[in-house]
Amino acid sequence: MTRNWLSTASGVALAAALAAGAAAQEDPGREDVIVVTGTAIEALRGETLQSVDVISLDDVVDSFDGSLGASLAALPGISTTSFGPAVGRPIIRGFGGDRVRILNNGVGLVDASGVSVDHATTTEVLDAEQIIILRGPAAIAYGGGAIGGVINVIDGRIPTSPVDGLFDGQVYAGMSSVDSGHQEAARIRTGAGPFVFQLEASHREADDFDIPGYAESALLRALEEAEHEDEHEEEEEEEVSGTVPNSGLTFDTLGAGASLIGDWGFLGVSVRSYDAEYGLPAHEHHHEEDEDEHEEEDGDPMIVMEQTRWDIRGQFNFDLGPFDHLDLSSGIADYQHVELEPDGAVGTLFESEGWEARAALVNGGEDSRWNGSVGIQILQTDLSASGEEAFIPAVTTEDIGIFAAQRYDLDTHGFDFGARVERRELDTAVGTDRSFDTVSLAAGTFWRPADGMFLGVSLARTERAATDAELYSDGLHAATGTVEIGNSTLGKETGWALDGTFRWTGDHWRVETGAFYSHFSDFIYLAPTGLEDPAEEAPIYQYLQDDATLWGGEVYVERDLTNLGPWALVGDFTLEYVQGETDSFGNLPRIPPLSTTIGAELQREIVDLRGEIVWAADQDDAADSELPTEGYTMVNLSAVAHPFGPDTRLIVEARNITDEEGRLHTSQLKDTIPLPGRSFRIAILQRF
Repeated sequence: MTRNWLSTASGVALAAALAAGAAAQEDPGREDVIVVTGTAIEALRGETLQSVDVISLDDVVDSFDGSLGASLAALPGISTTSFGPAVGRPIIRGFGGDRVRILNNGVGLVDASGVSVDHATTTEVLDAEQIIILRGPAAIAYGGGAIGGVINVIDGRIPTSPVDGLFDGQVYAGMSSVDSGHQEAARIRTGAGPFVFQLEASHREADDFDIPGYAESALLRALEEAEHEDEHEEEEEEEVSGTVPNSGLTFDTLGAGASLIGDWGFLGVSVRSYDAEYGLPAHEHHHEEDEDEHEEEDGDPMIVMEQTRWDIRGQFNFDLGPFDHLDLSSGIADYQHVELEPDGAVGTLFESEGWEARAALVNGGEDSRWNGSVGIQILQTDLSASGEEAFIPAVTTEDIGIFAAQRYDLDTHGFDFGARVERRELDTAVGTDRSFDTVSLAAGTFWRPADGMFLGVSLARTERAATDAELYSDGLHAATGTVEIGNSTLGKETGWALDGTFRWTGDHWRVETGAFYSHFSDFIYLAPTGLEDPAEEAPIYQYLQDDATLWGGEVYVERDLTNLGPWALVGDFTLEYVQGETDSFGNLPRIPPLSTTIGAELQREIVDLRGEIVWAADQDDAADSELPTEGYTMVNLSAVAHPFGPDTRLIVEARNITDEEGRLHTSQLKDTIPLPGRSFRIAILQRF
């Protein structure tokens, strides 16, 4: 599936950039304040009531680590699932799955990534122009499925502004050593009168990745050894080490968009094809005793995935009472993926067709104390699975939501309000059809007690409807090695969330802290039953409801330390902590541990040099269904240079330079697949 022409084009651009030899220009760097345009209330990033991150294209390429979750995991309060390097879905403050909505230009992905931990999202990081992360109640306008937050990927495929000159664009090329990987992405825009056209493509490919030692954790190996001793087994077992088999991947995207742009706003359409192939490494950790069973199987278990997606976006400027423009976003997609057995036979086929549309009337402006939006969002998806491992029947889901979010700003202080009313209907040929009516409300206040200081507190009451998997699962879930049983009688999940934010910039300091406390009634939870399915030889889990509490927070501190000749030395510190438990079943599974990052950066006009230490504590507060996870300490070094001006960004980095073994407690495969070992990466972004 490799697109050689794209690799060649990227290589030519890389060579041209390095050969340009242009005089160095001042790097504008990251803006102190960024306007947030992906929330229901538009505000400066430093003025939002809850924690918001706006990730620019430069930040995207600097932190690129394959999957969406892995590329965002360094941010405070963000962690990631992991099913090998191909699959990583973001977790926000301990919330994952359906409690974090992943959007593309404001509407859903229409894929199967939320159904299983081994399903990749149909969002490629290298296609993004900007990524907006909303934590907590700030995401209330996106529905009950956004209790934890929202990840909104703005891809820019539909142009929203005219081209400056004949054309513009960018090319990215990168390589990584730990998996012999390479990545390429290219985008070009051109205009003809009021029309702007865009063409883009991306490709990334990697082999099996290297690890410091054994694939299985020491605790799991000790348990297996004790089990064999109890069963008086003496056969030798071959341990997987050094490299994780069947962890290679290939991802390709190709897209085009066109817009009509004028003083009245813009209206555009785009189309994108997405193709992926990646291995399922968990299936490769069999021992020598199992090899005879597989000796005639020539291949490896794989997922082959594809999606075709059409989007329409528009903004229409007008003067209609308090409203000054209308925003429209919609997407329609046809998705399928095939899970192939080692002999090449089709094990399971997942198919999803659907569409989602969102319209919002936006009010407010520079001279208005009121700012916000009111709107409607509609979704319909048809999900089906067939084959031996199809653990969910065909389900049609229809959602319709009406929302409003407003801010009233009195300069020294102000207020935020939000509400969403939603109805979900689920129809299935197997089981009981269900419908849910949910209402979510939020209110908050903020103060500006001094220059550069912002303090906000908010309270939200949210309701979440059950999903298709929670209601109708019934069978072996091969990715987790469990039999999962849905519960068609589940009720609504109700939560109360208290959220606080403090920001201060001044006297060479930049500080941001966030804290939250969430309590849920009828929290939907996949609980072990203590039984085993004799036919599948797998433990049985069932979706139940119980009261639950999650609390924690994050801290980010940055300090200008000193000047060393032409260099400025800047230090930073990040800390994040989450605790989650249910009343009846104890600790929630896959809650990230306490972690910190301590960094120091030498900054100069044409280059930034950074070193950091990332520390994760032991996670001993494990659920009954999981093992504890040992902590780790990793050291990373990086350099970001602009040798020929701000349009060139050259990244050189070394990750995990001490080759430390690290395991993500948030990963379903944490005891069978560790994080990658020592890796070197070089990449370049060239704008033109």
